[in-house]
Amino acid sequence: MTGHDVKHPSAPETEERDMSSHQALADQTSQVPPERADRLARALAAWLRGGGTQRADGAYCGWQAPDGRLSYPYPEITGYILTFFAHETLDASERQRADAAASWLADRIDSGDYSCRPDHGDGGVFLFDIGMITHGLLSYGRRTGDQRLLSSGRAAARFLLDHLPTRGHPHPLATGRRPEGTEPTWSNSGSAHLLKLVQALISADGAGVTGAAQAAERLVDTVLADPCPPSAAPVTTCPDSDLISLHAACYAAEGLWIWDTARRRPQARERAVRITEWVWQQQLTGGGFTTYAHRTGGPASDRMQSDVLAQAIRLAKLLDLRPDGLGSAVSTLANSLHTYDDKAAVLYRPQAAEPHRNSWSSMFAGQALRLCGGEAGLAWHELV
Repeated sequence: MTGHDVKHPSAPETEERDMSSHQALADQTSQVPPERADRLARALAAWLRGGGTQRADGAYCGWQAPDGRLSYPYPEITGYILTFFAHETLDASERQRADAAASWLADRIDSGDYSCRPDHGDGGVFLFDIGMITHGLLSYGRRTGDQRLLSSGRAAARFLLDHLPTRGHPHPLATGRRPEGTEPTWSNSGSAHLLKLVQALISADGAGVTGAAQAAERLVDTVLADPCPPSAAPVTTCPDSDLISLHAACYAAEGLWIWDTARRRPQARERAVRITEWVWQQQLTGGGFTTYAHRTGGPASDRMQSDVLAQAIRLAKLLDLRPDGLGSAVSTLANSLHTYDDKAAVLYRPQAAEPHRNSWSSMFAGQALRLCGGEAGLAWHELV
């Protein structure tokens, strides 16, 4: 997710980490048996299918406040939810919600509106978001056989291809530069997270979009050509910054996992493992993960962020890793849910005074908990 919480932590948030505490996590066992993990995954899926953050016009929003108010309509998240819907068993009302979300997104693409944050009104276009929109439209279009959605997905893919370079690292914004006067961040200046675009590009290749497969290969080859330092973060998420966005680093590892899974590229998997193992070295003593870590010095804050937690667990399971603290992490995730009836939603920052119920974290967590519940794995095109 690119538009929310992109600022670096300020100096007062930055703390020294007790590195010995990480090893203590190795002695903690999971308090979440597979049956409970599977039950929680089903509850998360039920909240999402039930329109947990959906507006009347079909758009999905990023989150729901404790009082029920929704955040702004979010094209990227609506793309994610379409990928989710494409692999769910839907009843009639859920199918209507999915169709409404798809129509809202296709209407935007068909009208030439690629802006990614309607609430900002600045028309900014993040290429990452276009990728998630592309894959969502193509995935749900294939599921339903809806030719309009497939056409819209191909149009979004061609827009993406028009803004990816033929060599070197891509810029995250379609303009090729961050807005004047803004601080450089992973989402407006970095490129590591754009590795996840390979998913949309492989989908587009399957939908007949010329040049998509080659663009995906260039993205991966460019990153694999970068040096991978043995004693520091194996990925840079924002140029000239000591801080690494763990959220963006996980996106990079996800993209590399997708490429290896879809195209059998062992070097991509090896780099995904390196990144994921480094992310797990940043685990907090309570079992969660924060927003940023120093390139060589551990976490930059002790404030947990649930989307990173879910991503780290999901990657560990997909890559067959058994990091110290996995059990503690799964327990922390299970305890970071707002549950009611047979539904559940992830609280983005559970320690906040009024934590919101977050849609993308809930999608990530649902897949992570399914894997912890014994799910055999995920296909590359299922990953949200």
